Amino acid sequence: MEIQQSPLYADFIKLLNWQIVSADGVNIFFKHFPFIGSMAKMHRPPKLPDIKRLVPILKEQKIRSISVEPDSNIEQKKFNPWIKKLAQHITINKTHFLPTKTIHIDLTVSEGEIFARFSEAKRRAVRRALKNNLQIYKSTNINELIRIKNKSTGLFGFVTTTGVDKLWQIFAPKHAAILLAYSNVIASPGSAGRGNPHRIQRLLRRFAPRNDKVFGGVLLLFWNKTAYYWIAGSTKEGKKLFAPTLLVWEALKLSKQRGCKQFDFVGVWDEREPSKFSDWKGFTKFKEGFGGNALSYPILR
Repeated sequence: MEIQQSPLYADFIKLLNWQIVSADGVNIFFKHFPFIGSMAKMHRPPKLPDIKRLVPILKEQKIRSISVEPDSNIEQKKFNPWIKKLAQHITINKTHFLPTKTIHIDLTVSEGEIFARFSEAKRRAVRRALKNNLQIYKSTNINELIRIKNKSTGLFGFVTTTGVDKLWQIFAPKHAAILLAYSNVIASPGSAGRGNPHRIQRLLRRFAPRNDKVFGGVLLLFWNKTAYYWIAGSTKEGKKLFAPTLLVWEALKLSKQRGCKQFDFVGVWDEREPSKFSDWKGFTKFKEGFGGNALSYPILR
């Protein structure tokens, strides 16, 4: 079962003022919108509900349209006829609310093996981040992470973090963790070792106010032995110091320590629909450098 079908995620959805019904053991989220009626979302169901049981529930809740984004264990050849049959009873929303492809990293091997599977560029980036004196700390400050994410995303960054504070409220501390990247090079110029401390000091002095040394952050969610790379952000100066790469490395180690068997990057660009989310190609290349395996979900054909 993926995290979107978990009881904790259901509690989060309720905080966002959505309602929940269950059909054949699958959670369905729905909400009423003025003028367009009620719409529903079925996110990552581990099975496709029996349509004879599903349709009466949708009609009872006066749901006019639904989006269905199945778990990866459901084969495309089974999904296609099922969704066509459902479309005879209700409008199918073809909008993707979840990524259609992701990357998983195996955490059952040793830390050394995980690191060895990184590309040479990523291994080098981790070493350079350490030479830049970046340090990763666990935090409980969700607002600091939201600030970093909003700053990294730009003018409409707040859209990507809407509801994240409520998500943290539900999942923390047992099922969530925040990692933040700091540097104390300004306070201790010689601490960068062999990494050219004077150059690094000039870089940090140029970009970082003395009272603000946070260069990046990650929100991890944990469910069913899987760690989810849910939200991540880095400042421009943090990227120059390789904070995003070091954050992923520390996130992988923390996830393994917490007993997770796999690490889910949550979303990457999907070549099956090349015109959609083409701006994801940049961070897709970033995620591919950590040596994971691609995983595709069924999509509407």
